[in-house]
Amino acid sequence: MKNKGLITEDNILIDCNVSSKEEAIDKLAELLVELGAVSDKPGFLKDIYERESRGFTFAGDYLAIPHGWSKHVVRTAVVVLKTKDSIVWDEKGNLVKLIIMFVIPEGDEMGQGLKMIGQLFSSLGDVEAVKKLLNADTKKEIARLICNYAHTKSEF
Repeated sequence: MKNKGLITEDNILIDCNVSSKEEAIDKLAELLVELGAVSDKPGFLKDIYERESRGFTFAGDYLAIPHGWSKHVVRTAVVVLKTKDSIVWDEKGNLVKLIIMFVIPEGDEMGQGLKMIGQLFSSLGDVEAVKKLLNADTKKEIARLICNYAHTKSEF
């Protein structure tokens, strides 16, 4: 099992060759299973898509933030996928190059992980913060930026 930090290089996929939102979400779900943060991929995907159906996760500036609570989430985690080329995220044709997925165990809505995710989420409203993430070329740099935005430490 890999490092259990909220965000480490293990939580990041860069230069991914994906062609759709569904393919990107599937890759992130698989990564969450590998990291030990999700126990049941099919059940988790069902919960994530149910959440997707209730509201937009396109955040602007080539950024999407799919997120949710699920009984299939074992621990709070953040995973990142940076694409080689932009993909269409929604029916409006919004384009995405950076996907940051937040997952929280059902029943842990007020836990410490949520505080860090809340801080990170707030930072992602800053266009300059998103640009820095989009321009980062390495997993280490992306992890460092996210840790700074979430006001947490992680191992590199």
